[in-house]
Amino acid sequence: MVTKSKSTEQQNAFKVELMQTNLETAIAFAKLALQSDDEREIIRHRQKACEAYEEALHSLSTAALTHIELESIRTKMAHLESVLMGSGESLESF
Repeated sequence: MVTKSKSTEQQNAFKVELMQTNLETAIAFAKLALQSDDEREIIRHRQKACEAYEEALHSLSTAALTHIELESIRTKMAHLESVLMGSGESLESF
């Protein structure tokens, strides 16, 4: 039997994992946008990156992060910002 506390811990762990995955997905789409020569593909990849980033932010607002998890999230966000800057974008433009 799973206790309420254990269930809450598991939900939080899933939120953190989802947040990490969404940031990795945003980075991947941002890189694809940078590498594309087709304007429609660039726009589509940027939109997908934006959607993944927004999902990560949503999870961030509801998850309880450890110091290590928070540092990992910050690192991924900095990486995403770095990739976006290469294309003249920024997180604020999302």
